[in-house]
Amino acid sequence: MRNKFKNKDKVFVHGCGENDGKFYNNISAIIIERDPFYQDYLIKFKDGTEDWVQEKCLRKPYARNYSKYRKRKKQKK
Repeated sequence: MRNKFKNKDKVFVHGCGENDGKFYNNISAIIIERDPFYQDYLIKFKDGTEDWVQEKCLRKPYARNYSKYRKRKKQKK
């Protein structure tokens, strides 16, 4: 199984962290590694703190998810 994000990729975090339960709202970070068992990502923020975050809480900087909106329009017709 391939990883969606590679090591040292820059991402935006929008979700809860695992260490202290803090909610991150579109904060930029860099991926350090991925845990193969839990499938979480260890990320490092600009201030030097690190936290584990699930894949669904991460987003690439210029990624757009238009496909899910297109599917909704097709289903309504």
